[in-house]
This record gives sequence, structure tokens and C-alpha cells, in this order.
Amino acid sequence: MIMGQSLISIFRSSAVMMILLLASIVALALIIERFWYFIRNRFNPAKGLLELRQILGRSGVEAALNWSRNLKNPLGRLFAVALDNFALNADELSDLLYSLILEERIKYERLLGGMGTLANAATLLGLLGTVTGLIGAFSNIAATGSGGPAVVSKGIAEALLTTAFGLLIGIPVLFFYNYFSKKAADVAMSLESTAERLVVMLQRYKLQGGSGVPQETNAPSEVVLPKSQPSAAEDKAWKF
Repeated sequence: MIMGQSLISIFRSSAVMMILLLASIVALALIIERFWYFIRNRFNPAKGLLELRQILGRSGVEAALNWSRNLKNPLGRLFAVALDNFALNADELSDLLYSLILEERIKYERLLGGMGTLANAATLLGLLGTVTGLIGAFSNIAATGSGGPAVVSKGIAEALLTTAFGLLIGIPVLFFYNYFSKKAADVAMSLESTAERLVVMLQRYKLQGGSGVPQETNAPSEVVLPKSQPSAAEDKAWKF
């Protein structure tokens, strides 16, 4: 019971409260989905680089590539693209990995725009409920010609409850929005740092006589290129 009313009657009595209830459900779903995505794609870059270097030195590029494809996270995809394009020089490989990091950051930031919008919208909806509640209270005073507690209590209650529920939804959602945004930026920076180390490691591996450019058995199906594209032989140097 809140202010003498049950939760069900509170939500039924105001359209703004129903919209806030719907917004809270959507916001909760977005937060759970982002939590699950971040947990499922977490990785340890230092440990991953160390394991990759050990496999590369012990078994060669093909074994390292197979290990990378089994990681099923952004770090594994970064390793796989680098090893797939093992023959490229350092500058070309760096550009290629940077484009992959941008794609991964987009995935981490997916749905955050909706979360930020809900955080602001919930607060504004609470303010809207305050205004409509006060309008209702004054309308009752005008209709009855008196200003007793029984006349204005319903409108005042709606004004206070919608403000409180709007803030209760908006504040935590804003907190999670900032948390996930910062986390996505940190992950992208971590991948950039790992990519630079990876390029140096692969270049040193090649200078030390390492070979083993991966075979074409796991390459994607052949793509028909327009006449304006580079020749097929030249395009095989790039694998995405």
C-alpha cells in the first residue's frame, strides 16, 4: 500500500503510471541483455596473447588459427583475422584490425541509445505526471467549489507518485547506461592495445623464420567481384 492505495490501483488510475510501468519493463530487459552480452564476451587480453604466442611458437600459424576460432569472443575474432591475414605487412594488418575493433565496439554499444533515451524519458514522464496530477487537483477544486483534503488528495497523490516512480526508473537506468558506455570504451581500448602487441608479435615471428600461412580450406565461399575491383589474385591477400 502506498498513500492508502494498492500498486494495482495506482497504475490503473493514471495513464502516465502505465507508461512508466512499460518503460521500467523495457529498461530492465535492456539491462539484462547488455549484462549477458558483456559477460558472454569478456576476455583476458594478457592471458590470450601469452597462450597465442605459446601455440604459435610450438605448433605454427594453422594451429594458432584453429585455437583462435574456438575462443568465441572479440579477442578470438581479433586473433583469427590477424592470423588469416598473416602475409600482410604491419601497416595493412594494423588497419585491418582497427576496422574489426570498430565493429566490435558497435556491438558492445548496441541498445545503449535506447537505454539512455529511457533514462531521460522516465524522468520527464514523472514530471508530466506531476503536471497532470496538479491539473486534476485544481480541476476538482473548481468543480466542487471547495479545497478540502478529500477534493485535492487524488490529484496530489498522482503528482507525487508519478514523480517518485519516474525518478526510481530514470536514476538506475542512467547509472547502467553510463556503466555500459564506459565498459564498451574500455573494451575497445583494450582491443586496440592488444592489436598493436599482436602485430609486433607476428612481425617478429615472421622475421624469426616463422611461416605457415593458413590454407584456404576454411575460407568463405567465393565472392563474385565487379570488374572495377582488384583481380582475384590480389584480393586473396585480404580475409575478413
